Amino acid sequence: MSNKPFTFLSFLKNIGIMAAIFTVLLVFFFYIYLPSTTNHGETITVPELVGMSYEDLEEYVVQRNLRYEIMEDTGFSEDFDPLAILTQNPKAGAKVKENRKIYLSLNATVPPTVKMPNLINTDIQNARDILESHGLKLGDVQMIPDIAVNAVLAQKFDGEDIGEGESLNKGSFVDLVIGDGEGYQTFATPDFIGKTMDEVKFQIQASRLDLDFINYVKVDSLPANTVYKQLPPTGSMIKSGSLIEVWINSDKPKENEDDERTENDTKMK
Repeated sequence: MSNKPFTFLSFLKNIGIMAAIFTVLLVFFFYIYLPSTTNHGETITVPELVGMSYEDLEEYVVQRNLRYEIMEDTGFSEDFDPLAILTQNPKAGAKVKENRKIYLSLNATVPPTVKMPNLINTDIQNARDILESHGLKLGDVQMIPDIAVNAVLAQKFDGEDIGEGESLNKGSFVDLVIGDGEGYQTFATPDFIGKTMDEVKFQIQASRLDLDFINYVKVDSLPANTVYKQLPPTGSMIKSGSLIEVWINSDKPKENEDDERTENDTKMK
């Protein structure tokens, strides 16, 4: 134990020594120890991983002194192969420290399913937008004679009609049948006089007309089983889908025969 008396000067001297030691320790910690353990000033540029195969990921990332973690949530993009890297965080080009973990998501192996919307009577441009909003694509477009101009008359997938609400893989192509507007064109009513009903029905179907009503009236002075009157008259200007009424020189068929004819007429329409 020192016998020197306590003085204020010796107290300040001790405080100064302690402050110097503390300053040296701070400098050593922040400028020597800490940089050496955290690679201070050393950064790595995050590489582009999106689109890379999962099989090639391990070696590629480890070689760059980085780590990665696959997130549970997956997505789907038809632009990438199954199990390809779909997203990454941090993004490519970011500056990070060594051993930084990159969070990744993988492209799903099976596309998600979506519901088919109803496109009937929708114009072709609007139908395209609706398909895209549902994750679907416009496939082949077939144009057929109809009074509807560029309106969807049928929606198909793989050649079969597909109804609203049916499931499709996201990214599927949907084919559409649309009208060409030719139904607005007028033409002269065909001449059905003197023809049999079979001939009349064939001609009506070929002309894109509809058989409205058959009148069975027996007239002895005219050829049997042939049409002798029609409405509209021959040569009248009509449009596709117009109704045709005919009078045939024949007795009215029996009830069962009449039902059969009516059923056939309905099918024609």
